[in-house]
Amino acid sequence: MPLIPKEHLDEVHDELIKARREHHRRLLVILSDDDSRLVTAALDFLYELRDFVGEDPILYTYHAFYSDGGMRRELFARGVPKDLNIEYVSYHQLDVILGRTYSLCIADLLNNLEPNDLGRLMGVVRGGGLYILLLPSQQRIFETITRFQSNLIVPGYTPDQLKRYFTQRLLKKLYEHNGIAIYDADNRYFLRKFSQEKTSDYTSREIIIPEKTRIPLKVYKLALTQDQVEVLKRFEFLYAKSLKKQVLVLTADRGRGKSSVVGIGLGWLVHRLRRAKGKCKVVVTSPSETNVQEVFRFADRVLRLYNHPVELTHSENRIVGISGKGIDISYVPPLEALKSRGDVLVVDEAAAIPVTMLFKFLERYDKIVFSTTIHGYEGAGRGFSVRFLTRLRARNDVEVIEYEMDEPIRYAKQDPIEEWIFDTLLLDAEPAQLTDEDIKAINETNLLYQVPDEKKLFLENEDELRQFVGIYIMAHYRNNPNDLGIMMEAPHHFTRIVKTPSGKVVVSLELAIEGPLGPDLSRESAKGAWLMGNIIPDRIIKHYKIVDFGELKGIRIVRIATHPQVMRRGLGSFALKHIEEEARRGGYDWIGAGFGVTEELLRFWVKNGFIPVHLSPERNPISGEYTVIVIKPLSEKAERIVNVIAREFKEKLLDTLPSPYYDLEPPVALLLLESTPNPDPPINLPLLKKARFLMYAWGDMTVENSMDVLGYLTKHYFKVSKRPELTLFQKLLLISKVLQAKSWRATLDDLQSNMSQITAELKEIAKIFSAAFLGVNSPEEAEKFYFLRLDDVL
Repeated sequence: MPLIPKEHLDEVHDELIKARREHHRRLLVILSDDDSRLVTAALDFLYELRDFVGEDPILYTYHAFYSDGGMRRELFARGVPKDLNIEYVSYHQLDVILGRTYSLCIADLLNNLEPNDLGRLMGVVRGGGLYILLLPSQQRIFETITRFQSNLIVPGYTPDQLKRYFTQRLLKKLYEHNGIAIYDADNRYFLRKFSQEKTSDYTSREIIIPEKTRIPLKVYKLALTQDQVEVLKRFEFLYAKSLKKQVLVLTADRGRGKSSVVGIGLGWLVHRLRRAKGKCKVVVTSPSETNVQEVFRFADRVLRLYNHPVELTHSENRIVGISGKGIDISYVPPLEALKSRGDVLVVDEAAAIPVTMLFKFLERYDKIVFSTTIHGYEGAGRGFSVRFLTRLRARNDVEVIEYEMDEPIRYAKQDPIEEWIFDTLLLDAEPAQLTDEDIKAINETNLLYQVPDEKKLFLENEDELRQFVGIYIMAHYRNNPNDLGIMMEAPHHFTRIVKTPSGKVVVSLELAIEGPLGPDLSRESAKGAWLMGNIIPDRIIKHYKIVDFGELKGIRIVRIATHPQVMRRGLGSFALKHIEEEARRGGYDWIGAGFGVTEELLRFWVKNGFIPVHLSPERNPISGEYTVIVIKPLSEKAERIVNVIAREFKEKLLDTLPSPYYDLEPPVALLLLESTPNPDPPINLPLLKKARFLMYAWGDMTVENSMDVLGYLTKHYFKVSKRPELTLFQKLLLISKVLQAKSWRATLDDLQSNMSQITAELKEIAKIFSAAFLGVNSPEEAEKFYFLRLDDVL
């Protein structure tokens, strides 16, 4: 006998009939504190909806790491009809479902309620289909510690300090949006029924294939929407010959078939280039190889349409390459793509890659496809247009074709479940438009630094929250729903806002309290243990072994972002000044930050009194940047520690610029060296080395014969407070050629110079060093060192 009354089953059944007519989706939330009852309720609804499912696959997601999650999966598997096609996928393996479509998805969310998981799942069900979310009762959900939440309880905090604002927001939004019902399985009644709105039948848009086209009908027939047809038409542009670089830019909300149509167009383009040139190589890059699976699948499909005998290369069940006679399509991480060559470069989820790297791609490749999600769990709002496309369009050496896809593939427009997930996760949040009055107030620094009431910010002041999050989406290239979840749940994270007098958000700040660790945790960190939520103390203690730092309490600036309309007007510095004042009043010892280092970003932090103390030994494979940690000490003890470790950092950097920092940009290296304290060591140069160097400085000896001494004196130059005057060009030359030990060719590339100039400048530097550090000011003075006796050097 079913647990769920027949009239309740009928309500969901009837609602899905309406959903199928609209080609929209529905969401049913089932609540229960009894595992058996929860699973039985899900099975009852499933039995009722068998006629909607047919032979389509059904997705069941759960947490395999939890025994009760596995137990519920087994209960479900034992009760499910044998003729239904069920795919069981643990959340940590969700990448395998990218590109798949289901008529029904059952998501067990009892062990974890992770924003990223919701973002991934909410695109896999087709129009007319249903999501069933399994959750504990509304009371118990605020007593449960999920996997996501447990990772936010860092040393010094307890579970009862979790803020739980994301959980509250999720429940609140479930009650606000259409297309959603909430069912209490313990008491067998609807807490919320589906809204009784009028529905209109869905009419699919007619697909019109162009008459005159290079792409044949058999390829166009793979397109499922007119948007995809329009994209394919634009792929023809990449085949045409041009004296300029050719760039196709595709943007779309999630679920518009962007990756699949890129694969279709790429397959055709590779076929044509292979036929014209005899071979074609394509480099495909993205922050993750999982993002490009549809690109590979559809490219393979098109190549097989043309009877190319291609083979797929896999890595951990993911396609990473397509190869055949004269055909090579390979996935590589973004950093490796900068070192590769190809006829075509495809950059998927381009908004998740730094703008500097996107422009480096442009220098290396002549034909590029940039595609990116605008709104979605991997999206970037309109920030991609602000940060990248505006500058790209201004280039005279590039032909740019742009297209924004709007039509969903799996369901009709205005789908209520898409609207719910966008709203809940703030995927479409954008900053407020600033008026002339706002700009005037900003120019006059007439601003308010606000300590928000976070409950009101996250749960009540929706407009302000959307402005707050929208600035992050515009300003940062890496955003995902988990960032929102951390802000709303983590007890040690807090927010600050800078607003105009009219109440518009112009700076968004996310901060985290780190430390004190106490002696035991500090010792564990020094031995190599990883400490959650204490990034700066952990790195400092691990790399410098000064466990005293674990006694200090600081604030890490997790993210600081300025409204894109008013960047570079001192707003970030205004915010940092107020954070420092607040931290001093609160008795904190330091404030700090960690970020992917660029000259512009580092200059901002250094200008505001922050000192570099650590640089990651490897570049991030996605962003291509080294991560730097900067600290501003506030207490006397913090100042003493930071002074010691910053000096050590400078010494280490000077010695490691040849490796691993051979490819660190010289302007960044220079700024790091000039913003760290100077140990002011004495000159300790043996007479033979001194004589040899003077022969180079004032005589005819080549620099290669005295590079060791020039290296010693260069390091000395960067260690002392009283330095001789050098030009910026000369400083960068010392870093590139002497400290990083680059080849002449690499140095010429770094400095955009010629051989005669850099050799002349090196000789001039040698004379300056000779006078400043060795007291030798002329060839005549130097000549005294050319005729040494054995007794002089013994």
